[in-house]
Amino acid sequence: MFKQLIYLALLLLSVNSLANEKKPLKQTTVFNETFSWQGQLGFSLSKSTFIIDGIEEADLGNNLNISLLFDVYYKGFFIQSNHRRADSLKLGAELGYQLIVEDDWELDIIHKSYFGGFNPEDIIARADKEIPILAGLKQRDSANGLGLRYSRYYQESILSVDVAAITPFSDDSASGWLINAFYSHIVPYRNWDIYLNTSVTYYSEDVIDYYTGVDASEVSPIREKYKGEHALRAQFEIFAQRPISRSWTFNAGLSHSFYTANIKNSPIVDSQGASQIMVGVLYVF
Repeated sequence: MFKQLIYLALLLLSVNSLANEKKPLKQTTVFNETFSWQGQLGFSLSKSTFIIDGIEEADLGNNLNISLLFDVYYKGFFIQSNHRRADSLKLGAELGYQLIVEDDWELDIIHKSYFGGFNPEDIIARADKEIPILAGLKQRDSANGLGLRYSRYYQESILSVDVAAITPFSDDSASGWLINAFYSHIVPYRNWDIYLNTSVTYYSEDVIDYYTGVDASEVSPIREKYKGEHALRAQFEIFAQRPISRSWTFNAGLSHSFYTANIKNSPIVDSQGASQIMVGVLYVF
């Protein structure tokens, strides 16, 4: 996987160099030497659906989320909170290091969560009733990936491509690799900033098998053994922000994901699609 990341970096640099022949490619990394940070306290209500069968049975209504978000930058290192995404709490923070920074493009090393996990025992306990399709399943942890990100900046848009290897931290964690392409366009309207986002993600067989597969120890009368296959996900999202004072910002978002049809071959998958809607406020320190 490391060799694939190096090959991708060389390819992206070659393509960018050809596209900008009149502007020589800088060979030195550009850093921001100044330490800067921003902290935000978020309060939100959210409602989600899931592709895994039975999880909705544990949904007790709207979920109140309280989150502390930080963005930190220093000498090429950064932490970003994804606070302009409807599923920012699921995504978590991104950690990275800027390898190359130009006026209109950037190449980074990135570490982030690409797929959220779930704990069947917690879901059953929250529902306070039996959910046979989940009973006896092992916990699925979040898929954390380490890889390269190429970002291209336009006047009111950004296009980024990640190629990442899932980094397991135990024998029971996810493994595999993925490619994620993300595009975001901002539409200013009066006091609103409206973000129109879309992404396409390819997940390798190992990633999908970890979340939707059923191994021999998980087989039951309603759950046969199954090995997951690689899959694609397309996501569409609209996210809007509006300041309501010097320190407070109102935000709302809606996202929907579609998976390729083969995802439903798994006995524990109920749907090809998953949605999330959220409304909340952010207090900026």
